[in-house]
Amino acid sequence: MTGFPSISSQRLLRKGPLVEETFRLFLGWDFDESVESNLIARLHGSFRTQGWEREVIATIGRRLKNFVLMEPLVVLARNGMGLADWRDCWRLWVGITEAPFGEFVRDWLCEEYIAGRYNVRSEDAREFASYAWAAHSHDGKVLSDYGLLRAARDLLKTAVDLGLLTGKGPAKTFSPAQMGDDALLFHIHLIAAVEGSYVKVPASVHWRLALMYPDDVHRTLLRLHQYRKVDYQVAGSFVQLTLPHSTPLAFAKALKP
Repeated sequence: MTGFPSISSQRLLRKGPLVEETFRLFLGWDFDESVESNLIARLHGSFRTQGWEREVIATIGRRLKNFVLMEPLVVLARNGMGLADWRDCWRLWVGITEAPFGEFVRDWLCEEYIAGRYNVRSEDAREFASYAWAAHSHDGKVLSDYGLLRAARDLLKTAVDLGLLTGKGPAKTFSPAQMGDDALLFHIHLIAAVEGSYVKVPASVHWRLALMYPDDVHRTLLRLHQYRKVDYQVAGSFVQLTLPHSTPLAFAKALKP
């Protein structure tokens, strides 16, 4: 990836993506204040207990270590993108920058969806959780059977919170994203930035974070081209993609509040 770090954090996975809390924070963000001041000013007093407030602020604060790269997500919220579309953009960001959730969706969940699976349970994802723990744990600690099940449950819950799965019981049903055009265009801009090339956008593995494969992306780009929102030309192996803005931040700033 081009300048986009991937972090592995039990805190982030355990506490979840905090979609509504982060959206509310970004909606009222003041660029003249520090990150710490914004966290306190926008979130203090909003939660049922002080303990949970501290957990939310600590978790979101961990994500805001990459604030410069995250600025487009702040601007999207401030410029009027609705929560549903913003959540889809947040899912892309979390999937790109946070392990093991990104790998879970790209390498396991999307494969199960494409294979025609209807629903999944925590037990189904235990093997992936075991692999992910081994890949990202640096202290040699081995998770217990319960720990693996809990990690699998956290992965599925994050997928629910980010709109890829639905269901309150043990079985979670697939819920493919139905993104609006602004969310799709942000995906294109951010994926181009991550891949370092517009040419790599149509085949990028990061579309799997929306349960989309290259054929789905191709049809989406053709539709956006038809409505003159992008210029997408394909001739054999030749691909030309021209976007209306040079960066994700420029795209976010161009949205009308």
